[in-house]
Amino acid sequence: MSSETIESVTIEMMEYHFPRYNELAAIPLYRDQVLDCLNSYIMPLCTDQSQPPVTAAMINNYVKLKLLPPPVKKKYDRDQQAQLLCILLLKQVFSICEIRQLLEIQTLTHPFPQAYDYFCVEFEAALRATFSTRKFSGVGQQTQRPTPLSELVCSAALCVAQKIFTQKFLQLDQENCIQMELNACVNE
Repeated sequence: MSSETIESVTIEMMEYHFPRYNELAAIPLYRDQVLDCLNSYIMPLCTDQSQPPVTAAMINNYVKLKLLPPPVKKKYDRDQQAQLLCILLLKQVFSICEIRQLLEIQTLTHPFPQAYDYFCVEFEAALRATFSTRKFSGVGQQTQRPTPLSELVCSAALCVAQKIFTQKFLQLDQENCIQMELNACVNE
């Protein structure tokens, strides 16, 4: 990869804007309209530009798996659009069960629009942190000068470590919920 290509990708990711809740369509949209919107938001994050990042079959599967509420009169409201955007990002790293748990945890403490906007802010911050400094743990310890290949290895390791971190805390949360339910049963 040439430095010019690395620079252009870095700039694109540094400037990426994930749509906030109020920027999503206020009126319910038909599935084809939702697909157009979602694909336009997600496409800049994809490496394979030849395939749409989301398809009708994917949306149908999320509804069947009860990860997404079914459309009302074949239309998807703003909440469903936002949920789909989160699912599309999270599915790259997490299982359906983990995504469900992450969405539930976030919406337990905040109204959905606020929880979604918080996710957007954190996602953009993570992109900027990853693409701006690219100072990953371990870079420079093995080599004198980081290279795109050494950064790639470190980035992959960081991605796995972040997934493990999230899964461990999801497990703790699940165990805490089970313990709280048991305590509630004992106290009744």
